[in-house]
Amino acid sequence: MRFFLDENFPRAAVDELTAMGHECSRALEHFPAGTSDDDLFAKAQELCAVFVTTDRDFFHTVPWLHEHHAGVIAITLAQPNRPGLLARLRDAVGRLQGQKSFHRVWLLTDDRLFER
Repeated sequence: MRFFLDENFPRAAVDELTAMGHECSRALEHFPAGTSDDDLFAKAQELCAVFVTTDRDFFHTVPWLHEHHAGVIAITLAQPNRPGLLARLRDAVGRLQGQKSFHRVWLLTDDRLFER
């Protein structure tokens, strides 16, 4: 799979995903910090990559605003931290392995997974 990480994801996520055999790039490789969500999401689509973010709004808006997209994983933790984000990302990728990501949006919380 191909992933595009929002600027709020730790650099270590690239290493994790690459070690799992996936292609991965970060928003900060393409844009300055603070770039709009719309521009970041558009770049993920240009790259045909699953957009990975901590912004819960993507779970609620993407299915209604974008008929076609490469997929979204939104990880929202009560107390976001690097180890927690990486653990939930590993869990998400493991669960989604082999599934088609196109037109699908996932929200992972501390203990639940939601899909649209």
